[in-house]
Amino acid sequence: MFRQLKLKISGQAVPVSKAAADEGKEPSIRSIYQSRQNFGVNFGSVFVLEKFIYDKQFIEGATVELDAIKNCVKKKGVDETRKEMEDHWNNYCSDEDWKWLRSKGVQSVRIPIGYWIVGGGKFTRGTSYASIAEVYKNAWNILIEKYIIKAEQYHISVLVDLHALERGANTGDHSGEKFSKPGFWNSSKSISHTCDILQFMAAELAKFDNISGLQIVNEAVFDNEGRHQKNYYASAANTIRKVNDNIPIVISDGWWPQDYANWIANNGGGSLGVVIDDHVYRCFSDSDKCKDADQLTRELENTILPDNVADKADFIVGEYSCVLDGQTWSKTNGDRDSKVKQYGNKEVQIFQQRARAGYYFWCYKFQWGDGGEWGFRPMVDRGAIPMRRTSINLPSEDEFNKTLDELYRQHEQYWNGQNPSEHYEHWRYKEGFTTGWADSLAFAKFDNSRIGRLVAWKDARMKEHIKARGNSGFLWEWDQGFQRAVDIFAHRD
Repeated sequence: MFRQLKLKISGQAVPVSKAAADEGKEPSIRSIYQSRQNFGVNFGSVFVLEKFIYDKQFIEGATVELDAIKNCVKKKGVDETRKEMEDHWNNYCSDEDWKWLRSKGVQSVRIPIGYWIVGGGKFTRGTSYASIAEVYKNAWNILIEKYIIKAEQYHISVLVDLHALERGANTGDHSGEKFSKPGFWNSSKSISHTCDILQFMAAELAKFDNISGLQIVNEAVFDNEGRHQKNYYASAANTIRKVNDNIPIVISDGWWPQDYANWIANNGGGSLGVVIDDHVYRCFSDSDKCKDADQLTRELENTILPDNVADKADFIVGEYSCVLDGQTWSKTNGDRDSKVKQYGNKEVQIFQQRARAGYYFWCYKFQWGDGGEWGFRPMVDRGAIPMRRTSINLPSEDEFNKTLDELYRQHEQYWNGQNPSEHYEHWRYKEGFTTGWADSLAFAKFDNSRIGRLVAWKDARMKEHIKARGNSGFLWEWDQGFQRAVDIFAHRD
């Protein structure tokens, strides 16, 4: 009872995280991993099995991992089942895969996991997975050694996604078992248990530089008020921050990005170190199936993270694909491959502008075939998802000085013309631009990275500026200068 009361109290406010940027210092490798815009991909059906991606374990009619593994254990025994699963975990991503990902400019992988693998089954007691926990006793160590440590060798970060929660945050098969309704949100016991899991994960992940974030739920169900979701997010954040003060915490937007952007903005903004996950699919709803590919492509501009929500909070698109429904294709004229390319390229163009903290294709690999328009490799190879350059010609000091002089002159002339009697502080524009340029240059030196978690990063640097130069009604000038420098690098090829 005390623990439940404590959760309710702590759930009222999200704690402030350590600043995204270290005060007075150049960006560190860890801070770049945490705050760059990530061109990424999901490693689907590795630590949360999904039948349509990898179906080997799904014997005797099983459709979710719990039933699949129980059936395997019954038929083959624990040891053989564990061996088969460990073969899958160990061999999903080979050195050739890592090299290919690196060659295409991939910066991050999102790895969905089930709560049952954390700590090698340490948290399964009293859950549906308790009887088969032994199968997972080495899973957590394999995640660390074969994925997190391995990824860092290729300058790739890992977004660790607690994809499947006890009792289910949704009713999808990716929850690891069948649920008639998502029972997680109304269970204080499950929320408390999950907070314990997240604290363990956060402490473990603090050992590694290349963690881009810890996602605490996948695809939370839509709720008009979102009270249970927001209480869970705040409770989880309080628990995580006790052991890890700077890891980006990733939450689900519950299919309503505007609401969660406002919630973050009204409760601390970038200082919270919270990133919102939005998913973009145009192949499931009846309304999308009624449209042709050209219309869906045109509508992306107004349907992906609309209403400037990305200015209020940091976003990722944790899942997207190039898949459109068969009904859409039946209404579409023209070459399918070219239409897919137009659609995928338009998605990425918008993601780069609005999902500044990263975008992750679903998904990387399939047991049978290449996945087609669900498959990352074929979509990259066909140009539907543009690969990212890993190097650029870095600007010189002379280019910086010329650019600053020109932009400062334009800024000064414009605003003095707007109100000649105003006592502006144009020097703040110059200082903002200088800071933004220096940070952007440091990011660019690390594999042509860009500042992505911009709301959090700008919050940190502006507080530094205020501390050094004082508060003012003209901080917007610093902001404009900083943003202009970041924008120059964002469009630099």
